[in-house]
Amino acid sequence: MANEQAEKLTLGIVGGGRGGLEMLKIFAGSDLVKVVYMVDRELKAPGMVEAKERGVKQETDLVAAVKTHRTDFILEATGSPKVYELIEENCNPETELISAKGSLMFFNVLTESRKRTNKHVFDQISTIGEEISESTKTVKNALAGITQVALNLEMLAINAAIEAARAGEKGRSFAVVAEAVKGTAEEAKTLLEGIESVNNDNSHMSEQLEELLEELH
Repeated sequence: MANEQAEKLTLGIVGGGRGGLEMLKIFAGSDLVKVVYMVDRELKAPGMVEAKERGVKQETDLVAAVKTHRTDFILEATGSPKVYELIEENCNPETELISAKGSLMFFNVLTESRKRTNKHVFDQISTIGEEISESTKTVKNALAGITQVALNLEMLAINAAIEAARAGEKGRSFAVVAEAVKGTAEEAKTLLEGIESVNNDNSHMSEQLEELLEELH
């Protein structure tokens, strides 16, 4: 695990505006890149606030930050030629400097890729959700029929028991049949409860999928 951490590429982000914030969000969740610091004059800049929440070093002095932190890459996210030149003059020769244009291109490509991925996942989940919904309806209809059968069996068992009682000794065998029918009715009810529980789980899963689709949309 320690070797994996050591092999991470390091990155410094200059500019805590919207561009820098989006880049921070992208790279902060990466297993391959470690964001070492973010620079902006304003500590209240959205990127700086996010950096603090994520435990990324905040710097307000650009030159000091570039000289102090040796990183593999510096991402210039302000779009200012003067800032770019200042970084270029003070950063380590081995550090790769990525311009705001490069950052924007990278961001747009990632956004486009993310949209395509989200659409693919959205379509797949929609299909699964529809199948679950249809399956739930089918099971619900089947449950209604099985419930009616179970009720009929129960009524049959009660009627059979009454007739067996009237027949006395001669109705003993009939009473055995009545008891068997009653047992079958009870088993059917237990089975119904189990199926209904599974169907409710499917219904809940369908609702969760709908919520997920809302997030992806």
